[in-house]
Amino acid sequence: MKNSKKPDFVYDPVEDKGKDLPLKNSEPAKSSPSSDPDFVFDPKKNPKEHIRARESAELVSEGSADKPHLNQKTQPSQNDMADEFDLPKKKKRRWPKVVLILALLLGAALGYLGWYLLHHAGKVSSNLFDFSSQLKGESRGRVNILLLGIGDPGHDGGALSDTNMVVSLDTTQKPAKVAMISLPRDLQVSIPGHGEAKINQANSDGGVDLAKETVSNTLGIPIDYYVVANFTGLKQAVDAVGGIDIHNDTLLSDPEYPCDNNQYRSCGYKLAPGNYHLDGTAALKFARCRKGTCGDDFGRAQRQQQVLTAIREKALSANTLANPLKVNDLLNAASNNVKTDLSLKNIQRLADLTKGLQKDQIMSIVFSLKPNGFLVTDKTSSNLLPAGGSFADIRKFVQNIFTVGPIWVEEPKITIENGTTTSGLGGKFKLKLENDGMAITITSVGNAKTKDYTTSQIIDYTGGKKPNTAAYLSKLLGVPVTQPTTPVKNPVVDFEVILGSDYAASIAPQNSSSNN
Repeated sequence: MKNSKKPDFVYDPVEDKGKDLPLKNSEPAKSSPSSDPDFVFDPKKNPKEHIRARESAELVSEGSADKPHLNQKTQPSQNDMADEFDLPKKKKRRWPKVVLILALLLGAALGYLGWYLLHHAGKVSSNLFDFSSQLKGESRGRVNILLLGIGDPGHDGGALSDTNMVVSLDTTQKPAKVAMISLPRDLQVSIPGHGEAKINQANSDGGVDLAKETVSNTLGIPIDYYVVANFTGLKQAVDAVGGIDIHNDTLLSDPEYPCDNNQYRSCGYKLAPGNYHLDGTAALKFARCRKGTCGDDFGRAQRQQQVLTAIREKALSANTLANPLKVNDLLNAASNNVKTDLSLKNIQRLADLTKGLQKDQIMSIVFSLKPNGFLVTDKTSSNLLPAGGSFADIRKFVQNIFTVGPIWVEEPKITIENGTTTSGLGGKFKLKLENDGMAITITSVGNAKTKDYTTSQIIDYTGGKKPNTAAYLSKLLGVPVTQPTTPVKNPVVDFEVILGSDYAASIAPQNSSSNN
């Protein structure tokens, strides 16, 4: 057996531990403090590290002139060190800069919005910087705002107030109760410093301050704020909220209604009964028509209240408040056509007080020539006068509007019958209603068929359609309201009141005894 040639180098990891690897041809390496082998295998190292080291050694052995020899002391780069020790690359944090930029953009946007609101609000309000937490009148439980509607600039009689309305809020309730009280423009009143004249003359004679004083004296209530708007403001407000929905009860026909482009010509106006969605132009016609079958100033006042209520409902809806374009259109309409002494803070407070108020909860009051309408026509002119010869009854009614108003708007008719042997009991009950200021039409006062009623009765012929009157009568007599035993077609009254001995006892004078 031939002896095999012994290999030049055999690696033993135990025996050769810590020793330098021998060079090829078994020539010992010269020891030098400045000379290191190109490659030294270390079993403790990761194989990947050996591969990288061997590749570097081969590059050096090939005599690359543009790379330094591995034996030269070179400073490793940061990327080489990170790769050598498998360190993750550090990411730059950019989010603080992004947040800063967004904050600056948001601040600029809010600043512009604030300037924009102040710019428009400054055109509208004469009391812009009132930041009071409460409105004038809240301390007494009632806030009164005068609304005046005037013509556009250049309109014939533009300073005359064709709309004279007081919006009154009972702030003791939540949401606040609201009453809209309209005074016809032909109502003859005393204008301080100008004598007797139609109420629409006050604004023309002395501006809004004189109008406030005149209305306050007429109704016997303080006026806390005012809003003056013209025709264009109404049209633009309706268009800004996307139109309004209204219901027309009767045929409206005004052959003398002026043309859109020429107020001195008549183009007429007609609207059949039904439900409508009106734009600004149509809404203005609906609110202004007064001749023909439009019901004179009384019918016009009712429709004006209807339009204002519809605008309020749309303006406070989520669809409007969440739409910047609609809000912008409302601001533009107001800034050019509305003047008020309400500040932005005041308006916000009004919105808070009436939050949750439904339009059918707003009381509509229009003084008229109807029974209990408080007005009569002057025999020598077209002016309207208070029915009682003075404004005493009107003032009493307005001052107690939230008590008597809900019954007044139902226009109830009742008959009173005495079901007892107590003489004059029916007349005393009638006087009680009048003293309470209740605008209830009493068609008759007489005796019941029998005089043996021990308990009073209230018979409702409306089928529950006049709940405020029913509740008042029930509380006054202390008995429940009942329905007729048999249905009655076309009843002549809404309620039949039969007084029993229980009511006679309740109003009888009490005998008082003195103690000696």
